[in-house]
Amino acid sequence: MRQKQVSEMKMLSVPLVRAERGEGAVLAMIRFLCLLVIALHACADFASAQESQEEKLLTRIKQPPTYVRNENYEQKWFDTVKAGIDKARDYLGNYGPVQVYIIGQQSDELEDPKIGQAIVEAFCRRRHLNSRDRITDCLKGSGASLIERARDGSTEAYLSYVDYTDPPFAELVFINPHGFPFPYLYTRGIHEYTHVFQRAFPRTPTWMTEGGAEFLAFYLGGRNKWVDFDQSMNQSMRMVQSVGDDAMMKDFEDVEKLEKEQPELKKYYRHLAYDAGVWAVAFAIHRSKSRSVKAYTKRFYPMVGRLGWQQALSRYANVRDTSEFYQRFQQFLDQPIGVQMKMLEELKP
Repeated sequence: MRQKQVSEMKMLSVPLVRAERGEGAVLAMIRFLCLLVIALHACADFASAQESQEEKLLTRIKQPPTYVRNENYEQKWFDTVKAGIDKARDYLGNYGPVQVYIIGQQSDELEDPKIGQAIVEAFCRRRHLNSRDRITDCLKGSGASLIERARDGSTEAYLSYVDYTDPPFAELVFINPHGFPFPYLYTRGIHEYTHVFQRAFPRTPTWMTEGGAEFLAFYLGGRNKWVDFDQSMNQSMRMVQSVGDDAMMKDFEDVEKLEKEQPELKKYYRHLAYDAGVWAVAFAIHRSKSRSVKAYTKRFYPMVGRLGWQQALSRYANVRDTSEFYQRFQQFLDQPIGVQMKMLEELKP
């Protein structure tokens, strides 16, 4: 069972303000309201800090990712996924622990039940260690599902975050990676490992999480000549523009909340969480003092750890608050594509 840390919160007292001689009641009330606003902001900052402290995070470690796969699946797909992950590790640092699962069936690789069972057992034992009951449930449930989906021809790449272990760890799961376009597959390794790096810091909104991972996938993919950075960004902008006024990137701060309150907007998840997100990250980097992509990972994310994502974004992108950032970014989206692409040329390594 996940335990929740409970800390004593120091209450901020707001003194009653008494009107002094010659001072009207209106002035006294203004002072009182000012003090109240300050106190409320302080409480919000305290709550945000407490939430960050309670969140279990990954850390920078020496141990590289551990790989589990069916070895009768073509070596090419393992090498491609691993190459993308390794390039991201070289750029971002080695974070974890990380367990990578590469499961594939192009013909009959998973026909032998023993091959799939070995993967499922490794998956469940890593998740649940010595808990026999949970391992048994996993073997029949989430573990078995991995093999079933691979046999059914599903193509997937995702991160699962296991935070009920000590320490927590990340799972990167690639099912039938041969189904992804090649060499685009390289960037899937970069994208998913970037999520590992992001898990070493407090959570950010969905558009920033997916947009940041997609930006580095395009950027590092371009540097390694696996994809064309400008072309990838151009295609993302076309996806954003296709949405029109039906939804905005801001709607995708919390996708779980959106699914409950505005499920009709979920169809724009790719367009706005990924495609608008990747441009919003580029826009933030361009507004930073250095305009450096490397500084985004080295400076911005540690700021998220200290301040939370909203204050970090405001300081990093030199805006008053997130509302101003959204406003300025929306104005940028209204610019001609030539102006938007020109901004990318002004980014620095």
